[in-house]
Amino acid sequence: MKFLSKNNRHTNRNFPGHGMVSRAGFLIGVLIIFTACDKKDKDLEFSVNFSYAFLDDNHVQFSNASTGEYYSMFWNFGNGMADTTTDKNKTYIIYYPQAGNFNVNLQLNNYYGEKKSTNKPVAISNSDLVLSFSADVDTTTPNYVHLKNTSQGTFDSFKWLYRDVEVKNEMEHLAWFPHAGDYEIELVVNINNVDYSHSRSVNIAQDDPNIVTHLIWSEEFDYTGLPDPLKWNMETGGDGWGNEELQYYSNNESNASVANGILTITAREEPMGGRDYTSARITTQGKFDCKYGRVEARIKLPYGQGLWPAFWMLGANFSSAGWPGCGEIDIMEMVGGSGKDKTVYATLHWDNNGEHAQYGESYSLQSGIFADDYHLFSIEWNEQKITAFVDDAQYYEIDITPSGLSEFHSNFFIILNVAVGGTWPGPPNAGTSFPQTMEIDYVRVYQEDI
Repeated sequence: MKFLSKNNRHTNRNFPGHGMVSRAGFLIGVLIIFTACDKKDKDLEFSVNFSYAFLDDNHVQFSNASTGEYYSMFWNFGNGMADTTTDKNKTYIIYYPQAGNFNVNLQLNNYYGEKKSTNKPVAISNSDLVLSFSADVDTTTPNYVHLKNTSQGTFDSFKWLYRDVEVKNEMEHLAWFPHAGDYEIELVVNINNVDYSHSRSVNIAQDDPNIVTHLIWSEEFDYTGLPDPLKWNMETGGDGWGNEELQYYSNNESNASVANGILTITAREEPMGGRDYTSARITTQGKFDCKYGRVEARIKLPYGQGLWPAFWMLGANFSSAGWPGCGEIDIMEMVGGSGKDKTVYATLHWDNNGEHAQYGESYSLQSGIFADDYHLFSIEWNEQKITAFVDDAQYYEIDITPSGLSEFHSNFFIILNVAVGGTWPGPPNAGTSFPQTMEIDYVRVYQEDI
């Protein structure tokens, strides 16, 4: 047995070709490995480069001049413009409207995740866009400043920024500064989605003598739970409220709750009182009312077809005079839906010899909708007129001196509510999402010092 075993081992070691096969296999394996590595190394070989040429003083053409194997390119033209592409032959004509030195970068990426980049400075010596504007304080009413865009060059759009106001694409604009102080006014011009800005300061020497500064009533919502019963009534019911509305107004905290300094009125899709929706409507009737002054609230609105949020007032004699004989002041109403969530309305309603009369105007955001952020909705009301504002931008004014508008020389109380459906907005549709909320940061009423 041992002899046979030794012979077997001896025979195996000297089997014809055994050593050559093993060595050959080893060499082939090494060759495959090195070939694969060599192929990968060749795939990784690329260099990044680009060229540029001036077409005129302010337009520069860029072309890719990179070599080797790579997958994608990211261009950054140093002026806010950038692009990602896999088209190696793509060229760009970039407009540099203002003089300056711009650092242009091109980055390449290959299939293995390796990145290479290069930078080149581009010097623009000529300013094709010259930003400028005039800001002249009105000599007769020194809380107003006449703004005029005097910029030179071509631009897509522009906007004025001052205080918390944003006004778009008005070549001439009258800006109001109610309080004395130094203010910065900024003109922002947009070209190809890139902003260029110019600022200057203006001094306002005095407070506007016509503003009302004495706070007589406010609700800051600095508590938790239901709205304060000393200030608010929670109206309930589901009778359509004269407008064929679809909600049931409840006194539940699920529809009106205060927390973290905010009152939230929530409209829900749920059955109650024979209705398919619930919401809340609160009033100061019998607890607070006023005649004249500034009435304001900072509110973030809901959105969607069929939603009808409102911040408004009714005459304190509503119970005896009825509507519209008591008068109605709509400080803010919105009827939600696609293309409508960016627009609010201010309207007055009154009785004109036994018939309903009304007059209103609308205000639309240039971008976004009122559900995106809080906005300040207000009226200023005196013996001569009622004026409405959004973020202190005036958009509505009505003379209330005619005898037919006598309703507006009496006391009014405040109402906040979110209706669902009704004759104006129509019902919700399949695209309306619930719950929807109106968030109120504060409500304040000012009158002139006596």
